[in-house]
Amino acid sequence: MMSAVLDVAIILNNYLHDVATAVLLSAAVIMWVLEKQTREGSVGSMEALARAYPALTRFAQGALAWIVVGGIPRIVTFNSHDLGAVRDDLVPVIVGKHVVEVAAVLAGAVLWMRVRRRIEGARFESG
Repeated sequence: MMSAVLDVAIILNNYLHDVATAVLLSAAVIMWVLEKQTREGSVGSMEALARAYPALTRFAQGALAWIVVGGIPRIVTFNSHDLGAVRDDLVPVIVGKHVVEVAAVLAGAVLWMRVRRRIEGARFESG
């Protein structure tokens, strides 16, 4: 019985870990679209970006925190629950998935820093 409860908890953790990755990526895409509009000079785009930045940042930080916290049990149980659930020939796909996810997080971090500088620069210019 305890093993079944633990299995369900691990599966739920892994699912929420994947959802957090999607939330992080979604927040970054929204931020990228808003930032792109400011580069194109759309009317009111800097204000929209500045208004959305704090909420998107909180979503991204929460998702990143869950990715780290939820990643710990996922790493500990990786061989029994992730690799144990797939065929051996899918291991390269899982590795590739993680490479893409790490690249997305790094690209998102660069984007976030760039947007923060743009918002701070706009506040400096207007204020």
